[in-house]
Amino acid sequence: MTSATDYKVDLEVCPIPLLLVAGTGAIVKTNDRLEALFGYERGELVGQPIEVLVPESIRLDHVALRDNFFQSPTKRSMGTGRDLHGVRKDGTKLPVEVGLEPIRFNDQQMIMVSVIDIRERKNAQATLRQALDAASSAMIQINADSVIELVNRQAGLLFGYEPKEMLGQPIELVIPARYHEAHIGYRNSYQASREARPMGSGRDLYGLKKDGSEFPVEIGLTPVHESAGKSTMATVIDITKRVQRSKEIQRKNEQLRRLNTELLEFAYSASHDLKAPLASMQGLLGICETDLDANDLEEVRTNIERSRALAQRLAGRVEDILKLAKSDGEVGDWQEVAIEQHITDAWQALPNDQVRFELSMQHESRLCTVPSRLDTILENLLSNAIRYQRPSEPQKRVTVTTADVGENLILSVEDNGIGIPPEHHQTIFRLFHRLSDGNTEGTGLGLPLARKNVLLLGGTLEVQSGNGTTAFIVTLPIEQPDLNVETT
Repeated sequence: MTSATDYKVDLEVCPIPLLLVAGTGAIVKTNDRLEALFGYERGELVGQPIEVLVPESIRLDHVALRDNFFQSPTKRSMGTGRDLHGVRKDGTKLPVEVGLEPIRFNDQQMIMVSVIDIRERKNAQATLRQALDAASSAMIQINADSVIELVNRQAGLLFGYEPKEMLGQPIELVIPARYHEAHIGYRNSYQASREARPMGSGRDLYGLKKDGSEFPVEIGLTPVHESAGKSTMATVIDITKRVQRSKEIQRKNEQLRRLNTELLEFAYSASHDLKAPLASMQGLLGICETDLDANDLEEVRTNIERSRALAQRLAGRVEDILKLAKSDGEVGDWQEVAIEQHITDAWQALPNDQVRFELSMQHESRLCTVPSRLDTILENLLSNAIRYQRPSEPQKRVTVTTADVGENLILSVEDNGIGIPPEHHQTIFRLFHRLSDGNTEGTGLGLPLARKNVLLLGGTLEVQSGNGTTAFIVTLPIEQPDLNVETT
């Protein structure tokens, strides 16, 4: 049987502050390191209840906890992961970690209590906390089980939490649910190598805020080796503005590419389509000179009128080109519109005396769009439907229909005109491309202008032709979309 002397020797030899507590809660033995830690004289604690070393605010609760522990004593540590304090003789508190070791002594159940002073550790942690909170980047430390164990102030602000709300939670708290399964694989791969590196190289990463919103992030991982195990410090940077700038640069580059293409097409048109009318005007003016010499004023008037018509046609072509160039500017202000009124106004502004107009509004959702862009689309599609009517058709008709499909509004402009052969379904959207039956004239800019405005609104424009009808189908989002789109 172990003697009290043996325990006395053990307690004194041990470099850790120790005390022996009986089942009644009374302190049976202490060593000098324990007494020095709590500021007591040699032997002064023997016989006193263990609660004398416990903060007064929790002493009553501690009695119940101590009695429960003696009912089923097990070896355990206390204070890890939470704040635990002891009380010195002078009433001051000190942060501690406590270890409990059940032992039998003289057939009595007792507890050997080891107490570790962690003031230096707390001071170091406080210094580290100040340094982390002063950092401009969000920082989150997770343990080997991916549980959050340290969060700085910026991380709380970034994700919308109080830092204490995040402690003890799995890191998946701040990762969108759709990435959880893949993240487990990435996490295991990282734990196998544990090298400092950026996370997500070559793929898009997103963080999840408390309110459920997502945002793009860049993450750096740094392994941290501590006595409690292997942890990882993740530095999180919100790159929303960077992504937006990148998209804007892409949009501007695409805009420049389009403008260069249109410039080449305009140069081609200027050398062919514009050259011929100018040559005709030059010839007519030469005839006018001859007719003036012959005093044939009636013929002069006729040729001047023909020249004026050619000049007006060329001016219209130049105006359409300017409209097309200007359409690449700012998209405009988005607002809710009464689309039926816009359709009606566009139709009434066009010469349509010989064409019957039918309007079928089958959508129920509200439409948020840029009114000026919508008007340009409607004007060009309706004008096109009127222009390419079949002269021999006794009942010329244009029908506009709307409908809801998911988060989009579908607008169809259908006519029973001359139709469009399938081989031209794509080329009609090119600059200066015209279809003509010999009785109609156009600049070849209406459909490209309509399509460009549709794409700038985040929609699509398609053509369907057959069975005596031609329909242009416009798909527009009912809410403002991400406008990082191509408009070619």
